[in-house]
Amino acid sequence: MKKLIFSMILASSMTSSFAAPANNEARAQSLYFQAVEELDQNNYKAVLSKVAEITKLLGTTKPRLCYLAAKAQYAQQDYAATQAACKDYFASNPLQDAGYDEMKEMAAVAASELDAQYRRQREDAEARKSAEAEKARQEQEEAAAFAKRMKDGADRRAQDVELQKMREEREAAEYKKTQDANTKSAYQDFIYKFPSGKLAAEAKAEMLRKWPSPTRALKNNKYGYVDKSGKMIIKAAYDNASEFNEGVARVGKGSRYGFINEEGKVVIPINYVSASNFSYGYAVVKPDVNTAFFIDKSGAVLDETSFKDAKSFSEGLAAVQDEYYMYGFINTSGRVVIENKFNDVSWFHEGIAAVGKSEGGKMLYGYVDKTGAMLTDFEFQEAKDFQNGVARVKKDGKFGLIDKFGCPITKCEFDRISDFGADGLAVAKKGSFDVLLDVEGRPWARVNGKLIKVKL
Repeated sequence: MKKLIFSMILASSMTSSFAAPANNEARAQSLYFQAVEELDQNNYKAVLSKVAEITKLLGTTKPRLCYLAAKAQYAQQDYAATQAACKDYFASNPLQDAGYDEMKEMAAVAASELDAQYRRQREDAEARKSAEAEKARQEQEEAAAFAKRMKDGADRRAQDVELQKMREEREAAEYKKTQDANTKSAYQDFIYKFPSGKLAAEAKAEMLRKWPSPTRALKNNKYGYVDKSGKMIIKAAYDNASEFNEGVARVGKGSRYGFINEEGKVVIPINYVSASNFSYGYAVVKPDVNTAFFIDKSGAVLDETSFKDAKSFSEGLAAVQDEYYMYGFINTSGRVVIENKFNDVSWFHEGIAAVGKSEGGKMLYGYVDKTGAMLTDFEFQEAKDFQNGVARVKKDGKFGLIDKFGCPITKCEFDRISDFGADGLAVAKKGSFDVLLDVEGRPWARVNGKLIKVKL
């Protein structure tokens, strides 16, 4: 039967204006039988390859070849190619070809499937267009909301200028009283009362000048302390040592730590695996790696309470870790003032601390004030300490600035931002350019020693 069908193909081709050479006819006949067998075995790509070769050999196409091509394309659900093969089939004068009715049905199904595909494509295109429009709308709303937050922040900072002026005047008045009192304790109290004030550094320097403490010195690989003339007044006998703070210094022998006073007397035994410097009258000590507590200069434990971990006092508050490894903050009376609900915390600086929460295996940071109120969401990959009411934050891999109210000063668009210098400027890198940012996020460049405002 296959030979009879192929003879019909050849016969019809011989009546055309092109006569295939005998060797081409033999090759075409062999390929046709192979194509039919490949179709029976569902090898559709092989069918199409052989049909193409037969067509090239004969110089024309015939109904049976179009039939094989249409069947192979239809089986692969390529309805556009199926429709094209059906079109070629009906154009090739099929007459009473055995597959005529099947091809009519196949052409109808292919047309229906193509209509459905085109309809789905239109629907998908409309859905994409709608989604893109919604995305653009959301981006516009987010940009408008961000711009409003920036403006609100700028307005609030402007309003805060007068309040800051009043705070500085109060600080200056207190400093005058401290200088009049002229005692070391008065200076220490002033520093603790205004830890981030403009006069804190000056007060500390003046206190150290009026009441100098022994200075740490290294001799024969051991630490001791010298007076202002350089004379060793506390024997070099310690493997580790800190400078004096609040009249005591942390010293270590081997892997243990304790404290000495300015006369060199051990006032807290050298028994602890770690210890911090004294701050606000207390130091954190650890008798073992899983226990921490606060002691005063007599060695008494603050509130008789221990923790998994703790950080030294800063601005009157200290971070402590509970048995669930969560951090909160206590005051110098040992009372919890910010509950233990953070996975990570920094020290307080300018009345604000960075706090971290683990979400989905990633640590994200925000900021809290001394009442525990959140100033921002947990949205930053990094959250630096505040300087002059400004902090550097990292979001989506880029750095920006926020103010002490939690409002953005700049977008997070810089590759890095340095600390703010004494001139009130930070170096920010964006791509291949470095610019200087002030605390209002305005970009500057220094040209011939002069600051020139620039645009990013």
